[in-house]
Parts: sequence; structure tokens; C-alpha cells
Amino acid sequence: MATKNNYISYLRVIATVFVILIHASTGFLNRFDADGFGWNYANWINSATRCSVPIFVMLSGALLLRKDEDTFVFYKKRITKLLYPFAFWTIIYLTYYFYRYTNFNALSTDKIVSITQDKILHGSNAHLWYLYMIIGMYLAIPYLRKIINQVSIREIEIFLMLWFASMILLNKHYYPVVPKFDLSFFSGYLGYLVFGYYLSIKSFNWNKYLPLIGYIVVSIFTVYMTYNWSLESNKYIPHWYNYVFPNTALAAGFIFLFIKNITPQDTELPSWLRVIDEYSFGIYLVHILPLNYLHPHVSKYMSTLWVVPVATLLTLISSIGIIYVLRKIPYGKYVSG
Repeated sequence: MATKNNYISYLRVIATVFVILIHASTGFLNRFDADGFGWNYANWINSATRCSVPIFVMLSGALLLRKDEDTFVFYKKRITKLLYPFAFWTIIYLTYYFYRYTNFNALSTDKIVSITQDKILHGSNAHLWYLYMIIGMYLAIPYLRKIINQVSIREIEIFLMLWFASMILLNKHYYPVVPKFDLSFFSGYLGYLVFGYYLSIKSFNWNKYLPLIGYIVVSIFTVYMTYNWSLESNKYIPHWYNYVFPNTALAAGFIFLFIKNITPQDTELPSWLRVIDEYSFGIYLVHILPLNYLHPHVSKYMSTLWVVPVATLLTLISSIGIIYVLRKIPYGKYVSG
């Protein structure tokens, strides 16, 4: 069945695939080799896909900031849908950590408690940081919505300009050369909520392919800057991959506009896209498990050129399968994501 927000589904699928591509390629970056194909290949992939998480947050802004819900109703509907998967996947990845990375039987009780406490507080796997961030964003949305409903488009644009400024002013790398203005109110992932809402309601009289050109230009810029900064330091410098940084925000915005512009709203979505769209949150949560198994096996039989896309595709399919099965188990739909 067609939906008036077909472009939302396409963006969610793109962001999901981008996340897997990042995790399938990042390992090549840790072994810096300015002349090596593997490092430069991974640099291109990461430069093009680091807008993944920002797109997810922008979609939340586009969908939720326009709703008119009581604060407590919103919390009951949205926060609980995050807390159950949060608890479940924290346990899963904590167990996985002890199984894969430790000799559990040799650990003291104090060490087990210490590791468990740290993992619960800060994420039992690196990618679960997203849950901690998005829970904070969801807590803010009812109040942010009240502000958004009272301001003009021009005032939203001023907010976004201050948000872009905060990315530089609050970045520790630039402390020696920028004034220490406190723009923390305008900073962080909250800006992506507003950015997504803004782009969802704003019309631009641009050629529909102009945002695609903008995305390509920004991606090339990120490739160039990451390569040169890493070359100068003779080690991998991920500064330009920062999720909350102007180049990443611009890339996310350009992708958002491009997909919004080219997506027909009166056609039925392909079945494969509907599946990925429906399972996207679960795919994000589970994908590290199959990727960690599949990537080394694919690497044995394929060149670097093919390892990343093939591992990404197999991980995507496996993740869908795992979430499908999990949702068939009693109460699994509440924790799968």
C-alpha cells in the first residue's frame, strides 16, 4: 500500500545499510596505509556513510515533532518501546562480550561486577551508544515540539545556523582559535531533530539532482580531509567522521532532500524495501553479531573490494532472519526492536 511518506521509508533503509557498511569497513581504517587500497577504500565508504545515524535522528524529528500528543502519552508510547530492547540487547551483548573477549572462568567476582557495571552504564557494545542518545532525544521531544509549534520557519533557520556554529565552537579541536561562547542549548543531536523536521516541511525550488551533487561534493571533501589529516599524523584521524559536525550534517541534509525530491508518493513500495524498513531498528541492534562472524569468513575467499559489500549484504539478510525469528517467540516483538 502506498504511503504519503514513501521517502521516509527509503531514507530509513539507506541509513540502515549505511550503518552496516560503516561497521563492515572500519577495521581497514585502523591499519593506516596512505598508499594501500584497503585503507583508501574504507575511507571512501566511511566518508559517504557517516550520515547514517544523523539520518535516523532526522527521521525521528520529521515524524515526531509534528505530532500533537500529551507528554505522558508520548512517553508511555515511545520510551517503553525503547526500554525493552535496551534491556534485552544490553544483556545479549554483555553475554557476548564475556563469551568472546574474556576467559570468564578466570575472572574474579569483583572483575565481573566491574565489567558489568561499566557495560550497563556506557553500552555493552559500541553501537548501542545510539540507544542512550535516542532515549535522551525522546525525553526532549515533547518539550521541543512545543517550541517548534510556536516559532516561524525563519526562526527555525536561525536555530539551525546557531546549531551549525555550535559544532565548531564546542569542538575541543578548535578551542585555541574560537571564542568560548556557550551554545550548548543549540548543540548535539537535538539539532538533527529540528533539521529533519525543517527539511520535511520546507520546499526548495532547486533542481532535484542538486542535493545529490551536494552530497557527492561533501563526501569527496570528507575523503580528502581525512586522508590529509591522517597522512600528516601518520595515523588514522577520524575527526571529519564526527556525527555532529558540519560536513556530516550537510551530507545527511543533502541525502534527505534528494530522496524526498525523487521518491514518488503515489506508488507502492517494493516488498524488499518494506521488509528492511519494518525491521530497521532490529537490524541496527543485532547486526554486529552476524557481521562479526561473517566478515572474517568472507575475507578468506574474497578481495578487499568485495569483502565490504558482500559482508554487508549477508549481514543485512542474516539480521532480518534473526529479528524475524525473534519476533515469532513469545514477547519477542517487544524486545527485538
